[in-house]
Amino acid sequence: MRSILSMFSKSPFKPLGSHMDKVRACVDQIEPLFKALDERNYDVVGEISEMIVKLEHEADKIKDDIRTHMRQTVFLPVDKKDFMHLLSAQDDIADAVEDLAVLLRIKNLDTPEVIKDPLSELVNHVVKTAYKGCDLIQELEALLESSFGGAEADKVDKATQVLGTLEWEADRKQFQLAQKLFSLGNQIDAADLFLWNEVIKKLGAVADKTEQIGKTLRIFLSQ
Repeated sequence: MRSILSMFSKSPFKPLGSHMDKVRACVDQIEPLFKALDERNYDVVGEISEMIVKLEHEADKIKDDIRTHMRQTVFLPVDKKDFMHLLSAQDDIADAVEDLAVLLRIKNLDTPEVIKDPLSELVNHVVKTAYKGCDLIQELEALLESSFGGAEADKVDKATQVLGTLEWEADRKQFQLAQKLFSLGNQIDAADLFLWNEVIKKLGAVADKTEQIGKTLRIFLSQ
């Protein structure tokens, strides 16, 4: 708690950066998680899943400290409600990654050949999208120093537009992967079909939640 208070005394956005570091650490594990799954290395899937759960818990502790301090904070350069929306958007990314980790621990899933390529493509794209959102948070200090205007504001605005496009592309890839999955029909066990569909939706959720960062930052820029 003391470290969070210290960060707030320097900048209201430094604690968000600390929280995002943990969120990014969760995102870092998505590709290794699916690589282990593709190789049927279920012990490694379990180990990575446990790491993600631990990282998400650490992110939650930072989030709770921020929320506690926010109740005592009088002044912010942005609306307090919007600040909290940004924190929630970050936290939702970590939650979605944790949900993925939990789903892949339910049973030892085999990856049908027909979905391997589109699955890999979606995983890579979702991670790219999430990293774009993480990078935007790193711009907050410079954005604050520029009073949310000038060249820095233009840079952030363009980045939020790119993020929106990436999320839209993730939706398309998610749909195409779901089509491939359901084209299997009776070739796949019903329980596996259901579980894979949930996994695909949670992958898409990582991109969806990341776009919320861009939407909140556009609110900052409009004030």
